[in-house]
Amino acid sequence: MNEPGSSTDHDLLVIHAPFPNAYVLMLRGSAAGRACEDLEDDLARATATGLPLVVDLAALAFGDENLLGLLIKARQAGGVELVGPLSPSFQRRLDTAGVTAWFTIHPTLSAALGH
Repeated sequence: MNEPGSSTDHDLLVIHAPFPNAYVLMLRGSAAGRACEDLEDDLARATATGLPLVVDLAALAFGDENLLGLLIKARQAGGVELVGPLSPSFQRRLDTAGVTAWFTIHPTLSAALGH
């Protein structure tokens, strides 16, 4: 897990926020390469709680195909809902892969938690 002020070779901050009705991962910055390797551990930790998983991508500047793969894997493992708005490049990635409809994308975290 990345913590504020940690020394990493990427620009992704992952904030874990367990709520009573969901486990939220907030992604900030850029998810590519090594960052996605670390993110796989974060997703596994969140999924292991048994709570519904919500991934907040509203402050994600860039997400590569590895991030998309991790989200698809999380969806298959028990479900994941996303919070946007998504960056135009990540929205295109979802659209190009033909998986946009696989995810519920909420306009706000409050909307996702109320779902």
